[in-house]
Amino acid sequence: MDTTLVALSLWGAAILMSQPVPGVTLLQSPAAVTLGAMLLSLWATGAYQVLARDIHLHRFIRMGGGMVGAVLVATALAYFWDPTQMLPRGVLALHTLMATGGVLGSRALARLAWEHRHTPAPPTPHPAPMTLYDVVDREPPVINTQELRNALADRTVLVTGAGGSIGSELMAQLAHLHPFRLVGVDMSEYNLYRLRHTLDAPTLPENALDLRLADVRTPETMHRIFRQTTPDVVIHTAAYKHVPMMERHPAEAFGNNTQATMQLLRLCEEHQTGQFLFVSTDKAVQPTSVLGATKRLAEWYVRAAQSPVSRSIVRFGNVFGSRGSVVPRFERCLAAGKPIPVTHPDMERYFMSATEACSLIMHTLLLDSHPVYLFRMGEPVRIQDLAEQLVRRWYPNQPTDAMIEHTGRRPGEKMTEALAMPGEATSDTAHPSILGVEGAMPYSRAELDMHIQHVEEQCRHPDASASQLRRLIMNTPSAPPSVPTRS
Repeated sequence: MDTTLVALSLWGAAILMSQPVPGVTLLQSPAAVTLGAMLLSLWATGAYQVLARDIHLHRFIRMGGGMVGAVLVATALAYFWDPTQMLPRGVLALHTLMATGGVLGSRALARLAWEHRHTPAPPTPHPAPMTLYDVVDREPPVINTQELRNALADRTVLVTGAGGSIGSELMAQLAHLHPFRLVGVDMSEYNLYRLRHTLDAPTLPENALDLRLADVRTPETMHRIFRQTTPDVVIHTAAYKHVPMMERHPAEAFGNNTQATMQLLRLCEEHQTGQFLFVSTDKAVQPTSVLGATKRLAEWYVRAAQSPVSRSIVRFGNVFGSRGSVVPRFERCLAAGKPIPVTHPDMERYFMSATEACSLIMHTLLLDSHPVYLFRMGEPVRIQDLAEQLVRRWYPNQPTDAMIEHTGRRPGEKMTEALAMPGEATSDTAHPSILGVEGAMPYSRAELDMHIQHVEEQCRHPDASASQLRRLIMNTPSAPPSVPTRS
């Protein structure tokens, strides 16, 4: 029961039963009957059964009508009870109006007070999304689109991971270059659906866009796609990319990041594909994570292949603003009023936008001077500085320390990344934003085949734990550690 209503009802009753004329005493029979009838009407109309926040217009009308009706009924009863004790009609009407108005008005005020207390403050307008150039000081790279258009005019280009952060941007840029055919492969139905609508604009000739729902880890499916589309260029972007998750699922990381790359390269060799471009990551350099180690194995395999296929690797850092990356995650926290989780105040990363990365990936199709290419990404960005800048954008009057919490490094994470492996030398290329990388291959294809076969066997082994598989994947081919085998 709402205590406010009880107090106000009694106050209204006291007004009704006040002594307006000489000789009429408090709680005499007509007044008592009238009081009882009004309180009964309040109960019957639900006034005592709901809180002030639940009193709406229809309840106010019912309450008011019930009180007026109760007074009329009570007046008739009182008249038959003792006509000599009746209040004058004017006084009775005035008291009825005061009691009804007092109770209903007080309930309305109680509801207004509740609404005032519980109505949230209008949301602060969200700042414009942070862009890469808010945190790095460099100019966007420029590529020769006409030269690329000429090179791709009579070629079929196949992109794996076509619906991902890099793959979808790559598909969009390639569509504007009008290749003979553009084939996109992705295992996510939703990614392909979204990509189809993104590329609805008339950027490609009719029947030049071919989207395929397929898993690159399934050789039979990919063989059928190669046979049906006969790609001239394969750009392999499909990969698992979240470091902590891959620490818990090393077999999946190996299957998607290493085995799928090997199978694609073999398909390129079998179907006489002219060019194979593997999109790698800076996490493959001196890896401390399963993700990095699986990408390093894939890089080694691509380089060690003995085939007529033209092979190259591009290696770059984090994609700024991609799905699951730090900036969207930080902005979601700030939008919800929660502090940003920064793993370590000294952690830093290289960043590129998807637009930058994809334009340079395409330009490497025109280069054949080096087996590996790096992109100039400027200085690495300190994640703490990035978080502080975001806090200042969202909460300019709030101390940045209050909106940042340090959670500790996650499994497999490095403090900082490098772009070149030990023993690799970099040099300029024909494009100012692309560096070529040279370095001796540490393993032959035969050594890699033996090591990878051993890892494959253990990934299929039912008794191999995630920690055992992690050690095996992280280890170099020279001395693979033993993993328990089935007796």
